Amino acid sequence: MKFVRSMAAVFIGLIATLILTGHSAAAQSAVPQTGTSAGKDTNSTTSLTYAWVVTANVQVYANPGDSTPIRSLGAGFLYVSLADARPIVVGDQTWYLINPGEYVNGKDIAIVRPTKFQGTTLTATPDKPFGWMVYSAKPTMTAAGAMAGDAKTITRYTPITVFEEQKVGDLIWYRVGDKQWVDQKKVALVFPAPRPDGVAPGDKWIDVNTFEQTLAAYEGDRMVFATLISSGLPQWATDPGLFRVYAKVKMAKMSGRDGLADYYFLEDVPHATYFNRDMALHAAYWHDKFGFKHSHGCVNLPPADAEWIYNWTTPAPGDSNWTVVPDRKNNDIGTWVWVHEG
Repeated sequence: MKFVRSMAAVFIGLIATLILTGHSAAAQSAVPQTGTSAGKDTNSTTSLTYAWVVTANVQVYANPGDSTPIRSLGAGFLYVSLADARPIVVGDQTWYLINPGEYVNGKDIAIVRPTKFQGTTLTATPDKPFGWMVYSAKPTMTAAGAMAGDAKTITRYTPITVFEEQKVGDLIWYRVGDKQWVDQKKVALVFPAPRPDGVAPGDKWIDVNTFEQTLAAYEGDRMVFATLISSGLPQWATDPGLFRVYAKVKMAKMSGRDGLADYYFLEDVPHATYFNRDMALHAAYWHDKFGFKHSHGCVNLPPADAEWIYNWTTPAPGDSNWTVVPDRKNNDIGTWVWVHEG
């Protein structure tokens, strides 16, 4: 019996409306770091400053301190990117420039910092399951056993390797170090997998595991990258199946559900890689809940990882903001994306 991890979904997820994301540190060493962490280049578009619109119907002004607004941002799940992150002080008020000629009062927004978590690149496929802690927890000495008096907490996002597993009742326990066991609800794991039927030995492909909430990228039979994701919540589940990347967008707004309670508007979402209708792998700068279902159908990724996927997948991105395969009906160049549960 599988247990589904849960975390309160404070934020609305999204569906893009465009048509075209060793051992634990406490357990002696790290996940098989045969490569390096996915990194950002110096021109990364994820260096923008973003802000959460904390109140409804925020007024926008042509100049800081004006008394008459020029428009309203509306009500919903709203994030803006700042044209200039430097605050402007007028009297006892602080203002920010959100677009050329558009200012909002600082009390109406909260600057957010994208997650610092990022996945890892690999030079060889690990021979054991591995992953990350998604809850901070103290390990037990045996599966479902007692905790050692001096047990140290293994913190969230700590990388782990699974050396042994044992089922106790309906719950699977994993040994991640010497006399260090954690249960399956505390971790998100990557299980090295064979190529799906239809994927050729030399093809690039991506394994999206919606139960574990992990992603692994392969070149043929060799795993080259792995990370945590946030796929669709149960009411907006990410479609299972084998797909091909057909379009990429370097940066664009994502919005939808106008006039409804779950209206959303997200400015400058970076590195969207579309694989199934309006479902994409893309950066999520507005939350740090990776390892848990948390989207409206897309596959959310930490920003650095979304950029890695965007650059690694085919079709290769060019200088344009958009990259599209020549023929979607006969798409034989897009990287494969395999979405499955467990």
